[in-house]
Amino acid sequence: MAERRSGSVAASAIEYAAVTERVALRVSPLEGAGGPERAFTVATETFKEELNAVPVRGRVAILREQRLDEKGELRTLNALPGTMSVGDNLGTGNPSEEEVDLAIVPVEGLTLLARGQQGSIAAVAVAPRGTMLRTPDMYMSKLIVGPRSRGSIDIDAPVAENIYSIAEGIGRKPSEITVAVLERERHEDLVEQIRETGARIQLRQEGDLTPAIAVGLRGAGLHAIIGIGGAPEGILAAAVVRCLGGEMQAKMWPTQRSQVEKLKEYGLEDPEKKLTMDDLIRSSDVVFAATGITSGEILNGVRYFRGGGRTHSVVMSTEPRMVRFMDTIHALEPEAGTQGFQL
Repeated sequence: MAERRSGSVAASAIEYAAVTERVALRVSPLEGAGGPERAFTVATETFKEELNAVPVRGRVAILREQRLDEKGELRTLNALPGTMSVGDNLGTGNPSEEEVDLAIVPVEGLTLLARGQQGSIAAVAVAPRGTMLRTPDMYMSKLIVGPRSRGSIDIDAPVAENIYSIAEGIGRKPSEITVAVLERERHEDLVEQIRETGARIQLRQEGDLTPAIAVGLRGAGLHAIIGIGGAPEGILAAAVVRCLGGEMQAKMWPTQRSQVEKLKEYGLEDPEKKLTMDDLIRSSDVVFAATGITSGEILNGVRYFRGGGRTHSVVMSTEPRMVRFMDTIHALEPEAGTQGFQL
């Protein structure tokens, strides 16, 4: 059990990582199963069960409830009704415990998991109650950089201008930096504009969170994320950026009138407003935890041995400022420990 500090969501940082570990262990047997709905349901059920044991008064503020289909379009998943929804109260709920917002992506990279491909993770972000930007499950335009490029970006500026500013911030030429972009038809013009600067590009099938971690860590070889992706992942990416000291700017990207109305209902009157870190998460007290389901560039996937499994997780917080990678061996059957653990 992690040592607690009064008044900080970071008091339970390790416990949140334990939650994502349990989700990964229960979902990973569905690797390569071909359909995302079962994995999504198992992940949300496990998140709900495990978070209800964490000693906080949590509210689900952000939840990834849709997935990208083969054409890169969002569609709602057919999960069991009532599994977990925005507004649900989770945690042990004792009056003396802190009230927090929870942002949950049950599985980032559902298509990757269904195909048995690399890069799927389970993730949660935590901040004090009322500090996370409320947003429907819709698109968001994002610009994310690491600590050395902080203060040099403007999502309203031309792409080339941002590329040159990012490169200058880390003391490199544009040809010496790498930018992550989701491989989508809507990004064809964006990709061409980036290429014209000479910057290298990583075209990704899915996901904002793994590249957001990479951007924030020196030596990971990724320097920026540009483009349109899911808004729920955007809030979790903002938590990562808070913890790692980078910068993120964003704009909502509604595709339906109902989304504009929902944003206004949530208090965002101008759907074209440039959103800064203080708009996305209005707190300096943030926790982020994620566990690999299938192996990726930052986190290993779940690996099994007779009677047990091994998970690889990252947990980070702002108070205290820390990043911890956790390599954990789990005895999943009673006799596993007596047989000796596989290292």
